[in-house]
Amino acid sequence: MKILWITNMLLPDAAEYLDEQTGSSGTWMIDISRKLAQGEDTELAVACIHGDEYRVFDHAGIRWYLLPGTGKTMLFYTKSLEKLWKRVRDDFAPDLVHIHGTEYSHGLAFMRACPEIKAIISVQGILNRIKDVDFGGLPRRHFIFGRTFRQYCRLNGEYELHCLHCINAKHEREMLERAYAINGVNVWDTSLCKSINPSLKVYKIEYNLRDEMYDSPKWSLDAVRRHTIFTNPGGTPLKGVHQLLEAVALLKDKYPDILVRVPGMGRDGRLTVASAYAKYIQKRIKSLGLENHVEFLGRQTGAQMCENMLTAHATVIPSAIEGTSLILREAMFLGCPCIASFRGGMADFIADKQDGFLYDYQEYPVLAARLDELFSNDELAKRFSAAAIEKATVAHDRERNVADYIAMYHDI
Repeated sequence: MKILWITNMLLPDAAEYLDEQTGSSGTWMIDISRKLAQGEDTELAVACIHGDEYRVFDHAGIRWYLLPGTGKTMLFYTKSLEKLWKRVRDDFAPDLVHIHGTEYSHGLAFMRACPEIKAIISVQGILNRIKDVDFGGLPRRHFIFGRTFRQYCRLNGEYELHCLHCINAKHEREMLERAYAINGVNVWDTSLCKSINPSLKVYKIEYNLRDEMYDSPKWSLDAVRRHTIFTNPGGTPLKGVHQLLEAVALLKDKYPDILVRVPGMGRDGRLTVASAYAKYIQKRIKSLGLENHVEFLGRQTGAQMCENMLTAHATVIPSAIEGTSLILREAMFLGCPCIASFRGGMADFIADKQDGFLYDYQEYPVLAARLDELFSNDELAKRFSAAAIEKATVAHDRERNVADYIAMYHDI
């Protein structure tokens, strides 16, 4: 059985072959792709947009297709990709195509070029909903008039990204209308997809985490830095870091050592003002008196992410919308007590007051109260940790998830 994956990024195995770096997103695909490549009855090819020329090579048991282009090639529908996708189809002759994500349009180019091949889509985020909350509840004037000079010259600020989301939401709708099936792991993503295409066949298969998570020890209260909060990468207002800062400001007098650690923004502990949102965060930190309470970590490796979660007193996911938060899944797998906004698919995984806390996104005083509960009640933190580990261990069973993938492909 021949399976063609279309991804939004160069996976690490291909990057290693090319001696290049790859992004830190999409880590859930790594383990699954490697195990599928080892399967006796599956032959896997992975295609993405990368580089200046069309390339094909075999490495790590996978056939790799690199179609020429950049991020703009994915962001804006590129008709020339249709001819290249036919070339991929003719070379590999896939039995089905598995498109990872609907945020970009290069997958749609394949669906238009090769409509005879059944397509399954793994839902990563739904633009038709995300576009409505792109600014995280902040007034859009911050992102129109607060753009950095670089953003202004390149027309790639938060407001421009919102406009692109509105355009690509139409492409996403067509993708879902053309798809045969989706893999969605929660009610939020499956219900939104089914509202667009009621005939979609739905599979629910969980994600595998990166290797570092499976090799890591579990969270222990004895090893944490008290009152330290780890959060999700915060480069966009959608991720809600500004809401977390408001909550922390309410606690800084009671917990003078409280610290928020933010991956994906800044470097060496400092915030680099590279966007309108970063400018807003910088000003808000100063106005709230949080200069000594926020640390910006920049890009983190898998090992560093483990260390961040193991040493945090709590992990907070304050997003305005989330499909399946990988950071939440990893933190619960390691046992770090979690608090998440009641948005998107997060409430399908974290059970309020059983293995973590949920709160309404806008109600940052409630977030502050929940953090206070965790900080002041060690038994509660330990109970959340044990319950989260039990749940996440079942969800992220590597072998079972691979078996479910293969069963899904056979079924289709």
